Amino acid sequence: MENKFFISLRFRMIAMILLGVVPPMLIAILFASSQAAQIIRQEAKENLMLRATSLADSVTRWDEMNVKSLMTLSQNAAFTTMEAEKQISSLSAVFRVYPEIYGTAVVKSNGLNFTSGTGIVHRNPINLSHREWFQGALEGNNITRSAQISRTYEQPAVTFSSPVRAIPTLKRGDTGELVNQLQTKLKEISFYKNQINITGVYDKATEDTVRTYQMDYTGLIATGIADPLTLELLGLVKQWDEKNTTPPTRPVIGVAVVLTFLTELGKAVGAVRLGKTGYAFMVDEKGHVLAHPEAKYVTGDELTDFSQHPAVQHIIEGHSGLYSFTDAENVSWLSHGIRLANGWSVIALQQEAEVLEREQFFWRLSMIVAIIAVLIVCTFTWLLANRLLKPITGLTKAATKLADGDWQQSVDVKSNDEIGILSSTFNQMAKQLRVSFSILDAKREEAQKAREAAEEANKVKSMFVANMTHELRTPLNAIIGYSEMLQEEAADMEMEDFIPDLKKIDSAGRHLLALINDVLDFSKVEAGKMELYLETFSINMMVQDVIFTIQPLIEKNQNSLDVGAFEELGMMHSDVTKVRQCLFNLLSNASKFTENGKIRLNVDCHQRDAINWVRFRVTDTGIGMTPEQTSKLFRAFMQADTSTTRKYGGTGLGLVITRQFCQMMGGDVLVESEFGKGSTFTIELPTQLADRIDDTEP
Repeated sequence: MENKFFISLRFRMIAMILLGVVPPMLIAILFASSQAAQIIRQEAKENLMLRATSLADSVTRWDEMNVKSLMTLSQNAAFTTMEAEKQISSLSAVFRVYPEIYGTAVVKSNGLNFTSGTGIVHRNPINLSHREWFQGALEGNNITRSAQISRTYEQPAVTFSSPVRAIPTLKRGDTGELVNQLQTKLKEISFYKNQINITGVYDKATEDTVRTYQMDYTGLIATGIADPLTLELLGLVKQWDEKNTTPPTRPVIGVAVVLTFLTELGKAVGAVRLGKTGYAFMVDEKGHVLAHPEAKYVTGDELTDFSQHPAVQHIIEGHSGLYSFTDAENVSWLSHGIRLANGWSVIALQQEAEVLEREQFFWRLSMIVAIIAVLIVCTFTWLLANRLLKPITGLTKAATKLADGDWQQSVDVKSNDEIGILSSTFNQMAKQLRVSFSILDAKREEAQKAREAAEEANKVKSMFVANMTHELRTPLNAIIGYSEMLQEEAADMEMEDFIPDLKKIDSAGRHLLALINDVLDFSKVEAGKMELYLETFSINMMVQDVIFTIQPLIEKNQNSLDVGAFEELGMMHSDVTKVRQCLFNLLSNASKFTENGKIRLNVDCHQRDAINWVRFRVTDTGIGMTPEQTSKLFRAFMQADTSTTRKYGGTGLGLVITRQFCQMMGGDVLVESEFGKGSTFTIELPTQLADRIDDTEP
């Protein structure tokens, strides 16, 4: 019952309606949901990116502030030559301006530090030459950042360092282009333009003006000696370096240091919250944590190593932007990392399940809407199918009974629609079938009688062919026998005149006997009564036997037989009589259609598909055949054309029987021919036939 339903019209109608309505409806719902989900997903990703970008901007500003304070120290080479007490006022000024800075210093190039911005003068200098930030600055790195946990304050801090380079300074008595440019710069300031003249000589007026400028604008010690902090002379120094013959890279004479806490950055990082699971953190270029909302990662003796964190690994490898990964607890995360110009990285991340929570809600809502819509369509389709198929069901029952032979069936017509027309047509058809089957029964009886008569005639024909072949062979054998005896008697009685006629009788009888044998063999094969008699025999001996037998026939048309050299071919298990007859037929045909020519026989064994085969190839230089003639070659009672039949005689069954024998023995015969140049016939047979057909009924 279940299988019948699935092949019924009701099922197909419901399926067609559902397939026509439900997929487009589902596609529309799913497409709209997909678009909404993509928008939600994109908003979540953009929110993650905005939080990371905002945090990166804050870190960049913080870093620039510290670099600026560092440059205030590193660009004043005078710090390295000042006495310790004089350094304190300038260092403390930087210390007071930036609240997060908890230490400033200018360390000499030998690594010894005497003062710090906290106002301390170290009577016993501290050797800082082994520090990483000192080594980086000494190597010429413009800015070196070294993050660590402050042992004193037990919180993350960063040491900024920059080399203090020796730069040219101008003092009383100096002359040259640089002095000229300095005086020009001072002259441009309206307050000093009447106090100085452009002479190219660093005189007392120039020294007094520089001292006044240092007191009024720089807040540094007024020495009267011009340096890069005086009147923005860095550009002038650069130009001077380019014109000077000495190398432009000036030696490092000290290292400026600014030590600052990461407190503000830690607060900024901790303030980043994304839903229930989202947060942000910051690492240095080596993957060490600089700021994290969880205190355990920014306390202790050393910075926490996050270099194996998937999001950190991703950004250390040179990738920025959005990244999705699964942590060791098999939780999926979505992160957005930004690598800053100073080598640090800011990463904001959130659990993917939370990021996509709204998306999943929309998908669930879409599924519910889709299921309800499908149920409504299915219910409507079922009701519609019942209404439409009820009259068809009645029509089907009537048709079934009609098919069972109840010709009196009819259906009631209750509508004028297509089903009503179908019902009327069915009634008319049933009426016509009653008449038609009455006529058909009569015709069937006539056909049955005709078939029985034809079968009887076929039996008579088969009996006639069998009887005639046997009846004809008996007198023919007698004629052949008596002709041979008469030839011997004529020879003994020296009646030489009778011998040619007797030989003609003998030849004609043998020819007729061969024709009768062909017809008999063909009729047996056609009737499926030809049997195989399998035995094991030597292929070489069988071939030699055929050559000996065929030799007179070949010489009859002045042909020569060339047998290709072959070694011992081994034994063959097959029907030796039929193998011999097939080979004999090919050689006989070659001799018949060749005059004053050559016939070549090649025999070889080979293996194909794990089966041993023997191949007989007969090549002649006879009349050959066209492709059209070749296509008709293996048809019964046909030769190449009617002219060859008249000229060469024969029944046209030789090659047909040869192919049938070959196919019975598991092989085949093939032909290659060119008109006017000759033909090549090839027989291929398996050498061991027992396993193939011994158990096969003839």
